[in-house]
Amino acid sequence: MSVLLLFIDGVGLGDDAAYNPWAALPTPSLNDLLSGKSLTKAAVGRHGDGVLLLETDARLGVDGLPQSATGQATIFTGRNAPKFLERHMSGLPFQRLRQFVREDNLYLQLEREGFRPAFANSYTEEYFQRKATRRGWKSVSTVAIESATAPVRMTKELLEGKAVFHDLTRRHLQTFRPDIPEITPEQAARHILHLLAEYDVVVQEFFMSDVAGHKQTPGLMEWVVETYDRFLGCVVKEKRASDTVILVSDHGNSEDMRVKTHTMNPVPTLVVGPVPPVSEVDLSAWNLTDIVPFIHRILRNGTSGEIDI
Repeated sequence: MSVLLLFIDGVGLGDDAAYNPWAALPTPSLNDLLSGKSLTKAAVGRHGDGVLLLETDARLGVDGLPQSATGQATIFTGRNAPKFLERHMSGLPFQRLRQFVREDNLYLQLEREGFRPAFANSYTEEYFQRKATRRGWKSVSTVAIESATAPVRMTKELLEGKAVFHDLTRRHLQTFRPDIPEITPEQAARHILHLLAEYDVVVQEFFMSDVAGHKQTPGLMEWVVETYDRFLGCVVKEKRASDTVILVSDHGNSEDMRVKTHTMNPVPTLVVGPVPPVSEVDLSAWNLTDIVPFIHRILRNGTSGEIDI
């Protein structure tokens, strides 16, 4: 039994409307999971055995638009980062928030308990040579994995099929590394599943959804939705029955193409696979701080074989 945490940036639970690409564009894999519905507010609830979509609060009791740095810090630590800073922080975390993540996060907690975590994303050698990177300007996900003993995966692991690039198919990577071949979303899914067979918890971060929501470049959102839907469909179809997939986002954005900013919408927590029972009380106040303890419950307590809502 293992847990796959799929962290997709900038995807809120929006309306079933033409301005929401996650509703307007074809998503056959998500539709299959959600009883024919799209990834919208209307799909919240249970869908057959072992599929649950939770409405998840990303505002966390702090005024203002939810943002990446604090949303991600909350997901990776299980602690309310906006409350800690008394505001939402966008982009890359400042020193105070980096320290907040370094001192205690999912990877450190799992390692202390004897579990084996892995971050599936690979980095390029060029990334760590950048001046900004050397000065400490790194994403929350990077700060978290560097604090642990789990390895930071590089190009070598990517080429061996032991890692995936952040965009899954290496499409963006090819713009500056044309020697590295592009792969399909299904191939990326199988690389992830190979890791899941070796580790207790595997994390993957996909942030092209947030980029597409901000830039609104013609064709980019269509590529994002198709790529991620195909990737998720393959993961769910080919995973072991005992494995649980948790998909979560840090804030809304790409679900409302009328604006280029983030949104106030709740975000999805999509759970596929066996988990311990979840009470109505838990569901009514579900927020980003619940992801880390939920993973611990799965690993510590085993599963009942179904989701109890």
